[in-house]
Amino acid sequence: MSNTIHWLMKSTALCSLLLSAIPAFSQESANEQLREDESDEIIVTATRQSEGINRVPLSVSALSRETLDSRGIRDFSDVIRQTPGVTLDKSNTTTNISIRGINSSVGAATTGIYIDDVPIQVRQLGYGGGNAYPVVFDLERVEVLRGPQGTLFGAGSQGGTVRFITPQPNLNDLSIYGRAELATTDGGGISGEAGVSVKGPIASEKLGFAASGYYRRDGGFVDRISSFTNQVVDKNSNSNESYVARLALTWQPSDSVTITPSVFHQKIKANDSGESWERFSNYDDHVFRSANQVQESSDDRFTLAALNFSVDLGGVDLIGVGSYFDRSQEFVQDYTTFDQNLFTGINSLPRFPEQRAPSDFLVAQKNWTGEVRLQSNQSDSSLSWVIGGFFSDAEQTSIQVVTDPYLPVYLFGGPTPVSGFSVYDQNAVSKDKQAALFGQATYKLTDRLSATAGLRYSRTKFQIRSIAQGFVVGPLVDDRGVQKENPLTPKFGLNYQVTPDTLLYASASRGFRVGGYNPQVGTFCGAELAAIGYPAGRPTNFKSDSVWSYELGAKSRFGGRGSVQASVYQIDWSNIQQAVSLNSCGFQFTSNLGNARSRGFDLQVEFKPADRLTLQAELGYVNAKFLETVRGGPTATAPFVSKGDHVLGAPWTISLHGQYDFDMFSKAEGGYLRTDFDYRSKQTSLPAFLNPANGAIDTALSLPPAVTYWSARLGARPGNFDVSFFVNNILNKSTWTRRERASNPNEFFRREVIKPRTIGITASYRY
Repeated sequence: MSNTIHWLMKSTALCSLLLSAIPAFSQESANEQLREDESDEIIVTATRQSEGINRVPLSVSALSRETLDSRGIRDFSDVIRQTPGVTLDKSNTTTNISIRGINSSVGAATTGIYIDDVPIQVRQLGYGGGNAYPVVFDLERVEVLRGPQGTLFGAGSQGGTVRFITPQPNLNDLSIYGRAELATTDGGGISGEAGVSVKGPIASEKLGFAASGYYRRDGGFVDRISSFTNQVVDKNSNSNESYVARLALTWQPSDSVTITPSVFHQKIKANDSGESWERFSNYDDHVFRSANQVQESSDDRFTLAALNFSVDLGGVDLIGVGSYFDRSQEFVQDYTTFDQNLFTGINSLPRFPEQRAPSDFLVAQKNWTGEVRLQSNQSDSSLSWVIGGFFSDAEQTSIQVVTDPYLPVYLFGGPTPVSGFSVYDQNAVSKDKQAALFGQATYKLTDRLSATAGLRYSRTKFQIRSIAQGFVVGPLVDDRGVQKENPLTPKFGLNYQVTPDTLLYASASRGFRVGGYNPQVGTFCGAELAAIGYPAGRPTNFKSDSVWSYELGAKSRFGGRGSVQASVYQIDWSNIQQAVSLNSCGFQFTSNLGNARSRGFDLQVEFKPADRLTLQAELGYVNAKFLETVRGGPTATAPFVSKGDHVLGAPWTISLHGQYDFDMFSKAEGGYLRTDFDYRSKQTSLPAFLNPANGAIDTALSLPPAVTYWSARLGARPGNFDVSFFVNNILNKSTWTRRERASNPNEFFRREVIKPRTIGITASYRY
């Protein structure tokens, strides 16, 4: 407790220091400046109500469409790279978001992913799959809410929430947005895109539409080769294509009623994995090669149909959202060397030219969600509030099929491969059902001081059936399990409006993610389970884990020259769901193992030192570590996690941006020059998997290095057009962001690296 009090005292001092750096203005000057600049402030709906970002008492990063364009953001990883306190671990099959050190590769999501008011995050059932993210084109803005959002957004928003906000139909005016791009990557393929978005009235003030279509191709830069001949089999193999279409209609039968149905469809096809093999690559010379025997392709598509309605009841809005989310993600992974090493111990490249062991995956989601809420709409009232109910029924299917025709050859000495030899075949179907009641209210105690309180009560039920068979399973396993919980997630806060432009706030909030069930893994894992303290077999159910977050923050706009947002926090994470690997048989299970604490701060500053120069900076620091030693089962000796082990992730995240506008085409500020620089520091503290105290470690593994990414853009705006030349990864770094052992302790390490230097031209049009 004393450590927490000491941390909060230091946090308070830091907030005071940040505020002291803000220029002081008189009350009249602040009011006048607020009226002049409030139209420039980004409006967000992080509290389910529309508010200026500097008046929302929580840590939010919001990127408008104009910001997304000016920074050249094209996919979700670009968003994460420029958001303080947030990191992304991405492979060709999975994505793992960490917000303020809260992340997990097993179980339900720790970060909520929303398209408008619809949650779409996925549960990790098997050994592959990840969240779907909308392509960054026809978006009004992207909001990243740091810290647990359990009261308003429910389960899965444990570390935070990411919201993709789509543009709404226009009932009065026609607007058109189009964008095209062409680029080339050093040593790689050609990339290009084209898209158009149109909004306008069908019947003035009664019926309007928003429609868009988009295509993008990202050229690859990794060559897949044959390990037998060293010849290229597929040049620039890791290319991918994106297709997006969206249509929304808004009908306003009266001034108080608005009804908006919409359909969003997206498809992303990847030709091959972006991983390169260290043995065959030369990273200093930007030669990236993969020696996979199997082409690791993927096809990820989803359709989201939603119906939104709102009714103005006079001082109160009634809002309802219903949705159906249908997603199918199919992909292939190369298990050739994994199988060979697991079953024979042979540490070599594949022994036969035609030897292939594909692992085919299917991850499918069918989610029904509904939410109805009442909320106040009188901004001058001393009480603002929202109450509502939420329901979701999410069915998820995870199928994995591993076939290896050569396994009988090198295992049993068979003369010929056996077509379709089944190594592993699992079909898991789960259902997550949730029903919740929630409410949150803010009351003005004085003209400047207000208090916030909220609570969500949820009933959750998880059930799963898993059928597994194949060589590594033994006799067929048909297992079923159920897990139920009724969590409460409260929130409390105090908000002090120092001036109309300056806000101080303090909050305490709880977040959680639901638990689950570990299906049986067959007969060959018994020895290792006993060795790590589970002689009776793997634990069946695992419970929910939860966090309590304590945050102090400050926000201010000053003199029409910029703004600052700062927050400091402590997050206590209990009963953490973690994966326990069973390396001898190739499986894993999930268990609640230990507690952790994350402390840090984030800072966002925008400043205009001159009329034509805009500077922005985002800074985040995270220090997340385990608070106790955990040994797993009752007879375990070596720990899984030791007290003081750190959660894996970059401690420091820094993004710097600058833009200078200059005269061109006889038009004031018709041209511009901008640059963006992102930095993720190297972690120096040991995580659990590199701590020798936790048993034998892999000395060839290492922590990710620091990552720097620098880009620049030179453009002009003749009329409604915007034409710019850009360079991404100016320094042409080939830093790895993910590195893993494929199987062999001497040969096979694979890397994910940042994309080499890319040069291109972008043209856009706004009407």
